[in-house]
This record gives sequence, structure tokens and C-alpha cells, in this order.
Amino acid sequence: MNDVTLTGRTLPLADLVSIADGRRIRLAEAGLSQVRAGQNALAEALARGDGVYGTTSMVGAFKDAVVTPEDRPHHTLRLMRSHQLGMGAPLPVRTVRAAMAIRLNGILSGQTGAGPDLAHALAALLNAGITPVVPEYGSIGCADVGLMGHVGAVLMGEGEAFAPDGTRMQAAGLLDRCSLKPFVPGPKDMMTVLSSNALAVAGVALIVAEVRARLPLWLGVYTVSCAGFGAFRIPWEAARRTGMLTEQRVARFLERVSGDGGWTPRRNLQDPLSFRCMPQIGGAFLTALERVEASLAYSFSHCDDNPILLDGRALTSGASLPLSLALDAQAFVLALCHYVRGVLGRILALCRNDLSGLSRNLTFEPGRQVAFGAATKLAADLATSILRESTPASLYQVPVANGFEDEASYLPSIARALRLQCTLLEPLVALEAMAGRQAVRLSGALPEGLPGAIIAALSQDVPWLDDSHAVGDVVQATAAVLAEFPIPSAPEFASSQSDPMECLYA
Repeated sequence: MNDVTLTGRTLPLADLVSIADGRRIRLAEAGLSQVRAGQNALAEALARGDGVYGTTSMVGAFKDAVVTPEDRPHHTLRLMRSHQLGMGAPLPVRTVRAAMAIRLNGILSGQTGAGPDLAHALAALLNAGITPVVPEYGSIGCADVGLMGHVGAVLMGEGEAFAPDGTRMQAAGLLDRCSLKPFVPGPKDMMTVLSSNALAVAGVALIVAEVRARLPLWLGVYTVSCAGFGAFRIPWEAARRTGMLTEQRVARFLERVSGDGGWTPRRNLQDPLSFRCMPQIGGAFLTALERVEASLAYSFSHCDDNPILLDGRALTSGASLPLSLALDAQAFVLALCHYVRGVLGRILALCRNDLSGLSRNLTFEPGRQVAFGAATKLAADLATSILRESTPASLYQVPVANGFEDEASYLPSIARALRLQCTLLEPLVALEAMAGRQAVRLSGALPEGLPGAIIAALSQDVPWLDDSHAVGDVVQATAAVLAEFPIPSAPEFASSQSDPMECLYA
């Protein structure tokens, strides 16, 4: 693949994901020109004797302490080491690579006051496949200073990093092996590395990208449940004709990928709400998804430093508080929880003979098989564990820095919540696919389109839940099939659109 060119302006989410996955980057000359202009503006401000937070002064509660020009190199080293404080398991390599790209794109805006050498040094790490080891805990979401310190350490030849093959090494040896020299920071370079929310932003971004990619399949699994339950498709028509725009888009997607259905409704007038309200639940989810994507796009292409360099001046800034993104990410967490609640509702409804009209717990031999009787406990545990992550973390606050820093977004906590939610959602969706498929067999339905293709794929590798295999093994086998399942652009999956993804996301 061609290198991704970073400009300091727009950075598409798809390009960020590709960088996280190992794609190389290039620095646009226009962006480097902006960096040089920002560096010159910083030099002029320092020559005038202007105060520049973190460069001519200490930080936090010690902002009034002066840093002399002679002490700046030592101050830079102290700054990096004092903010190298993360604890816990390392963040995923993909997250750290994405964060480095976000920070680098912000530097290319020219508003950080950093020099081009820093931009080149970060680009060199990315292109060499060197990824700093950054622990998970240590940021409250008003710049990831305590975690970005680990990135600064590796730039300077300290700390640990992952080699391209995943080996964890001392940074100095890894830099030498890749023919890279430790970076010598300029007056504001290390402050620029630290003063960024790039890690938290990257954590949210990668999960959002994953959800966007998987949502069509999750909706496809829903249609499998509809086929097995014998659910009405009429609510999709109602939403397509009268719903909000995102509700209409979800309804069109459901109608088009399920073809003519292949199942007959088995109830009078209407179904339980977890079946009937998918256009509303999915539409709200899609609205939240697109809103957080818009906030992410802003975060990728704007400088969140304090201070920032504008028009030759160093301006104190509050941009280190990414509250809008945090609130949109929390809304996305809540929307995902509502989707999860519907998944659990459908699993339980499929297993209730009084609602589904099928055998109790979807057994093939009532009275001899437990089938889904115990599996519903796993579904309930997964769902409630996801719902527990919906607490609004941004309202937590403990003043730090001797009370001087009394605001925070807790965006890293929200990113962790999203990561856990999506990890647990995969086996929960697998359980819905298992229940829907088993219900289809019991009901004799013959679903077409996407639900039919999902059932066909599962039938190749996944056994029935008939007490002949451990439940967990069947869940894992189902999740593995779904993880590799492609959403084809064949005509049976979309009538007027060439690709069902266009129908859902256009």
C-alpha cells in the first residue's frame, strides 16, 4: 500500500486504522513548513522574553517557577521522567501507533512550537515499527501527560519499546538496531509530546472503527433471530417511511439484506420490542456512532496543546480538555448498551416457548437436553457486564497538582469501557447467532439473503447446542466464524444499492 501522507489537517479514520495496522507514513512538505513557522514563532517569543508554560516555566502547581535558558535541556529530561508514570498492562501496539500518528498530525499543524526534528523522529519510529511500551493507567483525560511520557522516553533512548516482531526491548538497543539515534529535544519538543490526549483519542477511534465495520453483521445476526422467531418485517417498512433519517437507513438495510424474508410471522399483530424496535435502536446507535466520528475527526486535525502558537504568540489554551469528545463517546457507550439490551432480550425471547412458539430453551429433545437453558446465564452475565460500563466517567473529578488542575474528561476511562464492551459483545452476538440459527431449524424457516448466508457459514463449522459439546466451545466456534464472515456485495444482499454498507452508512 502507498504511504499515508500526514498534512496537519484532515486525517481520515480509515487511514488512521491502516497506520495502526503497520502502514508507513510520509510528512507533507506543507505541514513541515507550518512546523518550521511555529518553531520560529516560539523562538521569537522566547527572544522577546514572553512566558511560555512548560518551557520558560515549570508545570502544574509549579507554573510560577522559572526555567532559565541554561537549564532547559535538564528541565526537558526532568519533565519527561517525572511524567513517565504509567502502570498496568501495556496498551495495544495498534493504539500506541495510532496515538503517535495523531500526535504527529497535530504537530504538523504548526501550532505546537515543536521543531521539525520531532516530527521526523516520531515518523521514524512509526516507519521502523518501533512502538513504545505505554502502560494502561495514569491519565485522567486532560492531556495524557503521564502516559505520553513513555513515548518521549523512547524517543530519547530510554524506557522500553516493542520491536516490529513484538519483542519487548530496551529502547536504546532497539533504536541502535534500527540505525536510529536518540532524539535531542528542542525548547518545547518534550512538552509537545506530553501535552496531548492522543492515546485516549486513539483508544476511542480504533473501537469506533471496529464497531462501524461490524455493525452490518450484527444487524445480520438480528435478522437470523427474526427468522427463527417468526418476527414481523412490517416495523421495518413503518420506520423506512416515517422514521428519523438513521432509522430509515437501518430499516432499508434490513429489508434489502433479508430479501423476501423466507419466514412467516407466528404472532398476532406485533412482536416483543427487542424485535420490533430495531430501526429505532439501530438508528440511535448509528446516530451516536456518526456523532462520535465527527468529534474524532476534529481531534485528529486540531492541536490540543497548552500553550499553542498562533500569530507569533504563545497562547495559554484549555484545549487539553477533550470534553466534547468525551461526552460524545459516553453517548456512544450508552447507545451500545441499548443495542446490547436488545440482543439479550432476543436471546431470552427465543428460549421462551410461550413467546417463540418453539420448544423450551430451543431443545431438540425436550426433557432430555438442557440446550440453551444454562447458556442464557452466560448471555446475562455478558450483557450486564457491558451495561455496568455505562457509568458517566467524565463527571468524576479529583483536583490534582495541588488543586491547580481541577478539571478532567476521563476520556481514557471511556476508551477502556468501550474496549471492554466490544470485547464482551462478540461472544454475546455469537450467542444470538446460535440461538437464532437453532430457532430457524426448529421453526422450519428458510431465510434468504444475509441471514441465510450467516446460517450457511455457521453450519459448516459450528455444532448445534444439543448437550453434545461444551457451551463455551460452541460460542467460541461461532464467534470465530462471525469474525471472518464477509458481507458480500452480491445482488441478493442489496436491491437498489450495489453494497449494503452504502445503504447503511450513506
